[in-house]
Amino acid sequence: MTTRDESSPMAGEFEPFRIDVEPSRDSVRVAPVGELDIATVEKLRAEVDRLRESGFTDLVLDLRGVRFLDSTGLRLVLELDAAANQASQELRIIRGSAVVQRIFEVTQVSERLKFIDA
Repeated sequence: MTTRDESSPMAGEFEPFRIDVEPSRDSVRVAPVGELDIATVEKLRAEVDRLRESGFTDLVLDLRGVRFLDSTGLRLVLELDAAANQASQELRIIRGSAVVQRIFEVTQVSERLKFIDA
């Protein structure tokens, strides 16, 4: 896993958004790191689409590195889940921080998603 080192003195605190990908046989772990919001959801969507087009049918979305999730991030997770169900594919989600998980609980969608432990 590589981390980009920015020359900004605050780079450690405000690390740029990135997506770590760890493929194994026919499953792949996709781990967004940073804020999953209106500015970054399309990057994640494009990466997931690319992986599915490459033949991965079992996707593990790892939310442990997500610091903030807004409504567009929540909507993307729900869309990814719906697309997986429609295509008879698998989407499993590794729980994020308490702040991130609270979004799923408040919106009452946590029961319809397949959360797993890491």
